[in-house]
Amino acid sequence: MSNQYSVECDCGAVSLILSGEPKVRGFCHCEDCRDLLKIPYHSVTAWDADKVSVSKGEDQLVYFQHPSKRMQRVYCKGCGETLFNTNAMGWRIVSQLLIRKCLGDELPDALQSQSHFFYDRRIVDINDSLPKRP
Repeated sequence: MSNQYSVECDCGAVSLILSGEPKVRGFCHCEDCRDLLKIPYHSVTAWDADKVSVSKGEDQLVYFQHPSKRMQRVYCKGCGETLFNTNAMGWRIVSQLLIRKCLGDELPDALQSQSHFFYDRRIVDINDSLPKRP
């Protein structure tokens, strides 16, 4: 039986079910995430698209397609919270911030960050004990 986690936006109009374990979990420092989300780095859990389903509020989702990249940002039209974004590989990227907001700071090991990736492209230095990968 796979693990399932439920998360929702700030206003509660949209709920997601995350099934199984993410493909990647950590902190992304790539230019694409910075460009799409307008943040210095992204705390992520990356899932196969079929592992992230909308359980409530599909009609409340807005899909922003990046004008030049194969990426989308998906957010609630009621409160504006980003529920996930997609990357060129078709993964659904759910923010650790959203997950922690809904599940609390004591995340199961399966959702804990493992490393920083694209760290050689960073614009902010991070001083933690996680491995820093190029």
